[in-house]
Amino acid sequence: MSSKIKVSLFNHLIDAERQLLDPEIRQSERALDALLDDEFIEIAANGTTFNKYQVLTRLPTEVVPQFYNQHFKGRMLSDDVVQLSYQAAYRRSARAEFNYSLRMSLWRKQGEQWQMVFHQGTPCAPFSISMDDD
Repeated sequence: MSSKIKVSLFNHLIDAERQLLDPEIRQSERALDALLDDEFIEIAANGTTFNKYQVLTRLPTEVVPQFYNQHFKGRMLSDDVVQLSYQAAYRRSARAEFNYSLRMSLWRKQGEQWQMVFHQGTPCAPFSISMDDD
């Protein structure tokens, strides 16, 4: 099996990843439920782990930060698992300092639907934010 990902799948998963950063999606338990696999695990930058249930109860009540993400890379790990990695910068308000991280997600195909099964963000050194980079 080749690790090369088809462009259409790569673009679909970038869109799904960005949906999880969208304020409207983050405030909808139903939308989050559709995007996250039942076995979902997240490891936060501070080392805390969250499962799907915890994310579904936490995200809809959070103030949504301002996110930027860029330089996506993707590869097939198997016929039904894709790894995405990218740079992310976020801040809690327009006057706050940016937090920078390297992010990695695993997406698993369930039937005809792709769902995120794992996500981790690791703090990193600041980088230049590109407003037009996918």
